[in-house]
Amino acid sequence: MSVAKDSAGSDDRFTVSAELSMALTAQGPHGERALNLLRDAAAVLSDPGRWSAPYEVAQSCCRGAIDSILNLAPRDITGIEAVTKAVTDAAESAVDAWRAGGQVPQGLLDGLAAAVDALRAEEGNPGGRRIRQIGYLVQELTRQEMGLAEVEAVRNSWTRFYRDTSGVLHGSGATPEESRERFEGVVASFEQLFLGLPERAERLRQLALSEQPSPQDAAEIASMSDPRAGDYFFRAAVSPRWLGLLPLDRLLPEASRWPALPYLRRQLEADAGQVCAWVEQYLASIEARGPGAVGMAVGLVAEGGMTACEVMLPIAGAQQDRHVLLRVGYWAQGVAVSDRTGQWVRVVEAVLLKPPFGVHESWDAAQLARSLVETAHPEGRLRAAGDRLGVIIRSALAAVLAVHLAQAQEWELSLVNDLREIALADPPRSVLFTLMRAVLDLARDDARLGVPLSERLRVLDNKLPAGAAANRLRAVVLLESYGDDRVDPASFGTWWEQALPLAGRLAASGSPRADVAGLLALLEEACPDEHRAGLHDVLARSLGQAPSAQEIAAWKDTYETASAPLPPAWHTVWELSPVLAQDVLEAWQPLLETLAALTGRRAPARPQPVMRTWVESHGGLSAEAFAACAAEEGPAAAAGQLAGAPVERTDVDASGARAGLLSALVAEDPRLWARDPDGVARAVAGDPTVLAAYFTSLHQAAREGKLADGELAAIVLAAFAARPGAGQDGPGTGQLQRVICNLLHRAWESGLLLDAASGQADGAVEWLESLVTGWTQPRTDTSQPLLTAVEWPGGAALLSLIAWGIQQAQRTGRALADPVRGLLARLLEEEPDDQALAVIGFCLSQLAHVDAAWAEEHADRLYALDTPWHAAAIWLRHGRPHAGVLARLDYASLLQAAAGPEGIPVLDKIILVFLDGSEALGPAPALLSELAAQDGGPQRCPSCCPASPGP
Repeated sequence: MSVAKDSAGSDDRFTVSAELSMALTAQGPHGERALNLLRDAAAVLSDPGRWSAPYEVAQSCCRGAIDSILNLAPRDITGIEAVTKAVTDAAESAVDAWRAGGQVPQGLLDGLAAAVDALRAEEGNPGGRRIRQIGYLVQELTRQEMGLAEVEAVRNSWTRFYRDTSGVLHGSGATPEESRERFEGVVASFEQLFLGLPERAERLRQLALSEQPSPQDAAEIASMSDPRAGDYFFRAAVSPRWLGLLPLDRLLPEASRWPALPYLRRQLEADAGQVCAWVEQYLASIEARGPGAVGMAVGLVAEGGMTACEVMLPIAGAQQDRHVLLRVGYWAQGVAVSDRTGQWVRVVEAVLLKPPFGVHESWDAAQLARSLVETAHPEGRLRAAGDRLGVIIRSALAAVLAVHLAQAQEWELSLVNDLREIALADPPRSVLFTLMRAVLDLARDDARLGVPLSERLRVLDNKLPAGAAANRLRAVVLLESYGDDRVDPASFGTWWEQALPLAGRLAASGSPRADVAGLLALLEEACPDEHRAGLHDVLARSLGQAPSAQEIAAWKDTYETASAPLPPAWHTVWELSPVLAQDVLEAWQPLLETLAALTGRRAPARPQPVMRTWVESHGGLSAEAFAACAAEEGPAAAAGQLAGAPVERTDVDASGARAGLLSALVAEDPRLWARDPDGVARAVAGDPTVLAAYFTSLHQAAREGKLADGELAAIVLAAFAARPGAGQDGPGTGQLQRVICNLLHRAWESGLLLDAASGQADGAVEWLESLVTGWTQPRTDTSQPLLTAVEWPGGAALLSLIAWGIQQAQRTGRALADPVRGLLARLLEEEPDDQALAVIGFCLSQLAHVDAAWAEEHADRLYALDTPWHAAAIWLRHGRPHAGVLARLDYASLLQAAAGPEGIPVLDKIILVFLDGSEALGPAPALLSELAAQDGGPQRCPSCCPASPGP
């Protein structure tokens, strides 16, 4: 408190501190007027006997001082008067229109409704204009917006004092106690607004380090309108008593900030139960502030491990925001397996039940499902007798799957042909199949550990809705457990009791899949003699009545003239025929022979799903047909068929349709399509667009870690061998050149194809150099030179060449070698090409690291900052941090760049250098002070130098 009260007998002497006086004087005429009025109020309160109405005078002076400070804010900040006038004006316009024409235009009604809504909002926010005025001043002075806590502080100080002193000004009485309290409160509010952190730091430190804070201390913290002060206090506060003393607005998270988080983290470390219980107590208030606030609260309590479970459960149950659910999922995975309980399972179950989470966070959903499976049998062992957590997890997984199955469309179940091929370590995009695989994994583990089959199937019978999906899931359960169940007499009998009627339901479902065919094949192969006749009978009855010769002939005619589809029941028999016994198929032989004659082959050994409604996305080309061909005959054969396949639709580009289909096929099974890159490249060599799509999809798979290094090396060599010849041009050529450059880049960064023995890559460096030479030209007007450069083959080639040069230098321990060294020198010394210089600037850290002598040799060209297209200017915005490069830049230009409108990445590099302990730029305080002195510097470093808002 800067009000000095000097006791002399019974009188108090009131003054305004020198620090506040200086700060108010710096604000210009309005600040000087406010200071003079405060001094007058202090003089009156210090010697009230000299005045006829001293307390009214003192409070009137306080009201005038407040008005003077509010006048520092722009006058166009609206308040209750302005919105009331807007309502009046809109109402008058509506009445005039009614009187003139007997009706009110919709536009006028809309305007009136909007004005009324604004008035209601203002009425619900007492003192809103004054809060906005102070908010403006706070932002001007601190470069930070007020949070909810600061808004309440202003409401309880500036707004309250304005209201109370206005009442005195308009005739209400004033007591000595009220007058002194209001004067001191106004002065304290002025101090909160105008005094910088250095003047208040010692008091804030005393409050933060206090072990036994009082309610008066809490009130002082609650009154802070400077967001920086709250941040400073909470970074140091130690006493757990603050949790019960401070108002909630000071402690709760907001939508995008939480000043109290450092303090609460320290309290969590000391007493996780207390903090988690506090969050649970005020969860409704946190939720009212939006999902951002809830997400931060989850992040806090997550550090408490299983102690947080009580609060995680209602959050997981009520939240739909996927980012909040993602944080809950991270917490769940971080809890030690030994600590997990049934309540933990309920939290995970609640997260997995939320559609937004499964749709947008499918990989994380798979990891949660995987956590459930791992928790059921810790370290691969059955839980002890009486520990029912495994049973709880089995039920929870089935319940979650049941909900997703009930919401799924029939076509979704056709997207995966074999559930056995799904792995939770590399899950599909559909959470439905992820959950199916989790249920299957747990059932397989149960079988291995001797859990009876009846118990494994009971939960599926009780939880899953009847239908084809549930039957398919049971089929895979039986298929994957056969090896374990056949050595257990009790389970083996149950296995056949379940398998025989299930086989009939599968055959009748009309949706053959590879996993279903796998079970039927196993049944035919392993069926005991006493069950074989029953098996064949149930299959024959389930397949239905075979078509007559006349029906087959009629369909054949329609197929040959109008491409009529095969009836679903016939298709089922055709797809399952390789795994069904001859006596089951006897009545169907005429149809099977007709189909074999029409297609030129027998039914595929592996059934493929029928995709009826979405094949048109590739111009009518059938994705399933080419996928089946790739699986049976190899990717080169499928690519050859695709290259010559007619595109039925005339409204699409045929080459683009083939390229799109090939991209989709590669993305679906990259390992299959990576088996023979040379063969595929030869098969589609005549169409650069299709060839580029093929290698682009493989490159994407490599980036996602779906291909091994050996596979990548073969792909790169095949791509380089398929490069367009000199002078070749046309659609797709540039795209093909660029993806070859990118593949070479990835190979060299991975340490591949660098040995002299890699003769198959001979000529790659020369080819890349020729692309760069043909691309570069004098230019300095590209708006985004780096992004533009890498979209061209020449820019991608330069990036790839630099990667080769850096890797060679690192492997040999020598300087950059030619032709990279010579090419870079030429690009630096010739007329500037902003795109080529942008690529060099992007790689500047790596180049300077592997060959400091080369960088020093070209320092004048590399480190200049006088134009935005120089290499160093690009490096400041896009390159990797490097203390040596930063130290070589012109100091004044560096500070100017950091304070400029695009200075954030520059400042990040500076801060990282300091965090690494480097003094390449000198002492940190000195640099930050110089930065604050730059135009725009306070915005980059707001705590260094508070600015004045001006009059």
